[in-house]
Amino acid sequence: MKIFFFLFYLAGFSLLVACGSTKGTTSEEDTVSTDVKEPDDDYDGVANSEDKCPYIFGTARTNGCPDADLDGIQDSEDSCPDDKGYANLSGCLDRDYDGVIDPEDKCPDAYGEGLLGCPDADETDLDGDGVKNDVDVCPDTKGMFTAKGCPDGDGDGIKDEMDACPDLFGVAEHNGCPLAIGDMLAIAKLNGHPGKSNGIAEKGYYKNYDGKLYDRNDKSVDVVAGDIVDQKGTFITDTKKYLIDRDGYIRNSGNGGIIRIDEEGYAFGPKGLLSMKKINGGESGGGIQFGDFNGPENNSSGITFEPSNNNNNNSNNSSTSGNVNNKDIYKNSSRNSQPLSAEETADCNRINLSTLTAAIYFDYDASRADNSSLRQLNRVVDAMQKCTKLELQVGGYADSDGADSYNFKLSEKRAKSVLKYIMGQGVSDRRLKYNAYGEKYPLVSNGTEDGKQQNRRAEIQVSRSN
Repeated sequence: MKIFFFLFYLAGFSLLVACGSTKGTTSEEDTVSTDVKEPDDDYDGVANSEDKCPYIFGTARTNGCPDADLDGIQDSEDSCPDDKGYANLSGCLDRDYDGVIDPEDKCPDAYGEGLLGCPDADETDLDGDGVKNDVDVCPDTKGMFTAKGCPDGDGDGIKDEMDACPDLFGVAEHNGCPLAIGDMLAIAKLNGHPGKSNGIAEKGYYKNYDGKLYDRNDKSVDVVAGDIVDQKGTFITDTKKYLIDRDGYIRNSGNGGIIRIDEEGYAFGPKGLLSMKKINGGESGGGIQFGDFNGPENNSSGITFEPSNNNNNNSNNSSTSGNVNNKDIYKNSSRNSQPLSAEETADCNRINLSTLTAAIYFDYDASRADNSSLRQLNRVVDAMQKCTKLELQVGGYADSDGADSYNFKLSEKRAKSVLKYIMGQGVSDRRLKYNAYGEKYPLVSNGTEDGKQQNRRAEIQVSRSN
């Protein structure tokens, strides 16, 4: 009996050893996986077989299609793709819970049961001008009944957009003027255009009865193929981004900013001087007149100024005084006067002038421009030294503190101080010019100290001579 149990245990032990040996000799390579990963061409985690947009990255909630605001509604079906909304509202919000989604609600924060979403809106008169929608030619703009619901300032029945004399009661025969256009122009030339003074004061030009723009000397200003052009056909700009709107404003078509023309004929946008050229040669009869100026001393360590005796916070004055009517300024520098080689000329022509604009800022009651301004200026100076075909103009500005006359003088000194530094680096005086603008053309409002700081500046524009 004992022998039987012994043999039984021995057989069981042998079987156990044999099984363990077999397991130990099986490698991972001998195991064949049955998992096959499905393709996902846009790598959004949704397999192509389930992805409604298999080649555009999307989200799982939208079956692999784009959902910018992550509200679970794919962008192609979302009326408000940038604002997280609700499916039953086409992906939009309804802040006042009146059933009209916010983009279509004329009163999004006031409950209203009508189609407009306003409490007391008249759905038969969308713009509320008293002219019913079915006869309103301008249903989204409040106008006059005289012009079928369109704006009509003089009430002559011709909407302002088509009215050559929008401030004078006229007739359709003369395009909204009381007399023929030729007669109106003759009267304006004799007695002056009623809107000229306001137009010149606001933007430096005005719109006459013929629908064209004129400067303060009644010379035409136009926009041709996006460029501002004067009466002689001279292109003042070359960026092809300007237009004339129906109200007679020259605007930047990119940002809508209004372009202005100053007393000297220079065109300015919201960000400063547009061009070194003058409209109609700058024949304005006005402008800033300057006296004599003795050349500055060289200054290679920075732009320095003498403190002002006036307590105006623009007191970053140069040590020089006087001026020169925007002519060549200094009579000493001659470096880089030799003609360029063919290789140097080619390098010079490759310089991107748009990268050479610079603004020099002046701290409160400081004697030196800040370091970041000097870095900008040194970059311009380096290009001027390498390329004698480059010319430079500096415009000096001040904030609104103090008297106008003081600020004009101060802005002149700032411009000269910048030129003093450039001359100190050996750039010829024949290539340098300046203008002073005082507190005109602020970059930002002077209502804060930060705004005043940004307006205490000198702007640099570089051009290439022929």
